[in-house]
Amino acid sequence: MDLQEAKPMNSAPDECEAIRQKEEPKAERRRRLLRQFGLVCLATSGHFALGATLPWPSPALSSMAENNATLVGTEIVLTSAEMDMTGSLVSLGSLVGAWVAGWMVSVLGRRRSLQVISVPYLLGWLCNALSPNAPVLLTARFVLGLACGATTVAASSYIMELADVSVRGMMSTMPTLGIVVGSLYTVWMGYVFPWHYLALVCAVPPALLLVVTFFLPHSPSFLVVRGRRQTAIAILKRLRGDYADVEAEVLELERRNASSSKGSAGWKSLLEADVLKRIGVMVMLFLFQQMCGNYVFMIQTARVLAAAGAPWDPDAATVVVAGVRVAGTVVAFFLLDRVGRRHCLAASHAINASALVVLGVYVHLRENAALDDDTYIRLNWVPLLCVVVIMFILNVGAHPVPFILATEYFPTNIRAQASSICFSSGTAFAFLALQLYTPMQATLTQAGLYWFYAAVSALGVVVTFAFVRETKGRAVG
Repeated sequence: MDLQEAKPMNSAPDECEAIRQKEEPKAERRRRLLRQFGLVCLATSGHFALGATLPWPSPALSSMAENNATLVGTEIVLTSAEMDMTGSLVSLGSLVGAWVAGWMVSVLGRRRSLQVISVPYLLGWLCNALSPNAPVLLTARFVLGLACGATTVAASSYIMELADVSVRGMMSTMPTLGIVVGSLYTVWMGYVFPWHYLALVCAVPPALLLVVTFFLPHSPSFLVVRGRRQTAIAILKRLRGDYADVEAEVLELERRNASSSKGSAGWKSLLEADVLKRIGVMVMLFLFQQMCGNYVFMIQTARVLAAAGAPWDPDAATVVVAGVRVAGTVVAFFLLDRVGRRHCLAASHAINASALVVLGVYVHLRENAALDDDTYIRLNWVPLLCVVVIMFILNVGAHPVPFILATEYFPTNIRAQASSICFSSGTAFAFLALQLYTPMQATLTQAGLYWFYAAVSALGVVVTFAFVRETKGRAVG
């Protein structure tokens, strides 16, 4: 693979895109992008299913504390470590699922892979609902993790390959929006249903995913790499419109992916120095994404707020926080193609670090206050405010940007393999963050844990400015 051809972050903005924007009537462009947006929304069903999976422990564990009876007549009792595993095993399964998807997506294609992914989702939720004991419940969570990991590779690549260059950042935030809306769906349904029926309700999004994939076109980039040139051109004409030079786009895709007509050279190309460097940068970004408290606050919201002394019912506060994550993602939708990925990422980590420091100081002073000091009772709105700020700002940059860059940094012929490595590193770090939540809290104290997360985010700001290259408005191949 020609390294100069494979450097999307250094290439000039796509000339065909610039010409098309000058000639295409605004009304036609709006209609075309709305159709494109509709396809992206359908493809986001996978991330909606992923988002519905992640926060299930928060409402489910609260429900189990009130009634741990199963649908098969037994009772489930979870230890603190097993409670942590309801979240961490999804991340562990995602680690395996991402690696499997790296192969599957390059062989079956993006659309067919999404259809296959719906099977472990449905199987996992069914086992989750009918679990007679803790081992079966935890195994079901692992199976769901397999589907989640595969979704990040297949759906993220697919969405990025459909979008126009000028709106790729906006379209690429849709997976994050799907995740947060899916999370809100699960948390809200957790108010209505007990934990086992909640699992059945969570099987609806993957069932929807299976249905909508039959209405999606194949990825044109994947078709070009597989040698199906004419089919790719036909799909690109529908996506790009009559004013785009589709032939030039296909030629550019062929040039950037010249080393692999069937994807067999993809894994070998990962060993090239420039590719390894970019993978290294992405692994660091996913390390900062997970170890800054992102998934801990997302999945264990109720436990975090209860431990910090928030005044609201933890489950009610979880719904508010999930809504705030949606708001943060909507802001990212409009900022990423204006401000750029790099600046959104740096600002997100900087504000997150500040909020975590404040939260840590509040918790430390509250835990060490005199028994007759009611100051912190009157200030008990502080932890909820801090968590709201943290969840909002992380979804503006620190959460979505690594997922976007992990697909934009690599051309089509190695995108599935390279992104699977990046995504699996993220899930490995998420597994560690979730599994270490209780022991780190016991070792560092709750305030110390928040300060640790703040230090990670502060380091993330430095690394972002030192190593991350902007991809806004640049062709990626």
